[in-house]
Amino acid sequence: MYTPQNVIGYVHEKLPEFFDKGAQLKASELSDGNINFVFRVEDPAAGKSLIIKHAEDTLRVNPARHIGFARSRIECEVLKLQRQYCPELIPEVYLYDAAEHNIVMEDMKGYENLRYELCEHKMFPNLAEDMAEFCGKALIGTTDMIVGAEKKKDLVDRYTNPKLCEITERHVLTEPYYEDLDDNGVTPENDEFMRTWIYGSEELHAKVGMLKALFETKSQALIHGDLHTGSIFVTPDKTCILDPEFAFYGPIGYDTGNFIANMIFAYANGLYTMEDGEDKETYLAWVLGVIEEFCDKFIEKAKQLMREKSTDRQMQSELFFDAYLTDIFKDQAGFAGTELIRRVVGTSGVRDIKGIEDEEAKAKAERLCMTAGMKFILEPETMASGRDYVEYLKTFRMVYDLND
Repeated sequence: MYTPQNVIGYVHEKLPEFFDKGAQLKASELSDGNINFVFRVEDPAAGKSLIIKHAEDTLRVNPARHIGFARSRIECEVLKLQRQYCPELIPEVYLYDAAEHNIVMEDMKGYENLRYELCEHKMFPNLAEDMAEFCGKALIGTTDMIVGAEKKKDLVDRYTNPKLCEITERHVLTEPYYEDLDDNGVTPENDEFMRTWIYGSEELHAKVGMLKALFETKSQALIHGDLHTGSIFVTPDKTCILDPEFAFYGPIGYDTGNFIANMIFAYANGLYTMEDGEDKETYLAWVLGVIEEFCDKFIEKAKQLMREKSTDRQMQSELFFDAYLTDIFKDQAGFAGTELIRRVVGTSGVRDIKGIEDEEAKAKAERLCMTAGMKFILEPETMASGRDYVEYLKTFRMVYDLND
């Protein structure tokens, strides 16, 4: 078992040249997730540090649940590949120790967890641009049209990730729609609404079933697989994307939809926790702007890469590009919907919603997320642009306020 005490010896053994000889090293555990152990080893005098991410065979929160070690190798390789596409957005990997299931990587010291920052209603002017850069290059860059069909099939095999995909298929795309859990997660005020429209909707279940089938079968690109704001770290002007251990070849819209949904959590938190006034309106306008700008710039960057790099002559026309991106946006809306619902209904809540102390405000935030989630799943074709999300959220706010 790794501890802050023994990881220092590990660093001396595996990376003897990283720190100065005789440096007085300190180690601390940073882990706050459900799966892995994360440690920082640093030389405070020199201001130098690194991160060790250690994988066990079982879940930290459930030692009886075996998930294997393949995710560690996949995460390391995907980080290296994503860094080729977006070097400024991905940390450098110094070492992968297959025997110990450790990734030793750059410490993004000075960066903060985006989810925590958004819950403080902080704004980041480059966020939309950076996330569009990542999705437009790292996702589109691993499709058939860019890497070639034969190579992509080899990559699909290499990055098959069944243990972690099963977690998504169960916790995101199954459990939130059935009365299987002792605690369904919602406030009492929303319990009847949730049981009627989520547990009780055969149409919704069918649509989510189709999204689950899509997730299981659409090997479109090497996706991050868990692209929420807790996997994104920021400074006032920089962005870093971490933790692609759920990566596999899946639908691009799963990643882009998850990012949009998590910005909607930030919107709901701001809408129902901030005091009315200029600061609130400025923050909400910024969040909506991120959603719209992200969608617009993702299209722009995706098309630019496809124009420059597509190797298939049937995949080189503007008509093809438009059709391809329209298909992604349909998937994106559906998966944004499943993320919105599963973070409210079930066991995987987010600080943006679950951390709201006022129960009435929390109930309103839940209702926004569930209602938007159902809309996006049932009518994905209505969310064909970033502007469509913005107009929907503005209309929801206006109607809800009138009826409140």
